[in-house]
Amino acid sequence: MNLLIIGDPHAHPDYDNNRFEALGKFIAREKPDHIVCIGDMADMPSLSSYDRGTKGFEGRRYRKDIAAAIDAQERLFKPIRKVRNYRPKMYMTVGNHEDRITRAINAQPELEGTIGLKDLKYKEFGWNVTPFKRCLTIKGISFSHYFTSGVGGRPISSVHLGHAMVTKLHCSTVQGHSHLFNHAEQTRPDGQKLFGLSAGCFSHPDYTETWCADTEYQWWRGVIMLEGLDGEGYYNAIHAITQRRILKGK
Repeated sequence: MNLLIIGDPHAHPDYDNNRFEALGKFIAREKPDHIVCIGDMADMPSLSSYDRGTKGFEGRRYRKDIAAAIDAQERLFKPIRKVRNYRPKMYMTVGNHEDRITRAINAQPELEGTIGLKDLKYKEFGWNVTPFKRCLTIKGISFSHYFTSGVGGRPISSVHLGHAMVTKLHCSTVQGHSHLFNHAEQTRPDGQKLFGLSAGCFSHPDYTETWCADTEYQWWRGVIMLEGLDGEGYYNAIHAITQRRILKGK
């Protein structure tokens, strides 16, 4: 069984969604059994709290954010649906950018019923949705937009994020959020292999965020394929496929 991981795509109204068409064609060729989007399919810049009130915030609109996310999914699934007898199992672990909708409603309860996660139409597109910061487990591998550690519940963070995940969580885990690609492995005393994987991102090549302070050059753009899952949290092969290769149609 093969599983494809899509990290943080960040569909954004200011950037084109052409990469989703290329990714859909890649999936149609490779036909993974499972597809996991690790969250932040939608960027939702209109609900950002980081740069609200700045000049760059002017002109942002909720409806534009929603339209960008829906367009991205339409482009992604169009080539996949053309493949006869191919219906992969699809999972979405909600990210902090989608959670901006929930936070906006909590801050302004009068918005309840007028906006919501349902606007993104994840379930209509066929995603099995796991709520923000909850854990999805497939074949012994745990997936979440990010994992927390310690009593404060802060996201696990490190330059060597894969190593930090596997040593703190003691199981095979995959997360997004950092936009970094990092992979580490450990072996339990009984011989079972475990791994921690930070899955990079699939954002537009020119996409950036105000919080990153010009460190986006460290981001890795692409998708990850895990081949031959053994059901106990490990695999036969792992492939990191760059966005550049996918955009070239290879």
